[in-house]
Amino acid sequence: MSKKYIYLIFRVIIKEYDNGKYIGQWKNGKREGKGIYYWNDGDKYDGEWKNGNQEGKGIFYYNNGEFKGDKYDGEWKNNKREGKGIYYYNNGDKYDGEWKNGKKEGKGIFY
Repeated sequence: MSKKYIYLIFRVIIKEYDNGKYIGQWKNGKREGKGIYYWNDGDKYDGEWKNGNQEGKGIFYYNNGEFKGDKYDGEWKNNKREGKGIYYYNNGDKYDGEWKNGKKEGKGIFY
């Protein structure tokens, strides 16, 4: 019996953009796998990427503007909150529930 191995090759890079920088895995010229994007305004996304987009599990830290101090920890699809996740407000409140297309939708608890 022979064993078959599948190798996924990801490169870890640092790439600078006009609005920030990405440090993480890279495949076929796009962000793919695990990585962190730091925006120049202080926001940060630490999580999974697919085909250049925030997709899978990840945490977004809001560090500027009206959402400063908030955090979302959950699932993403096409750069939007999608699936299950927890949104932590800077005043101590939080929403634990379902998201669709970046908005609260479905079952959830706000406390």
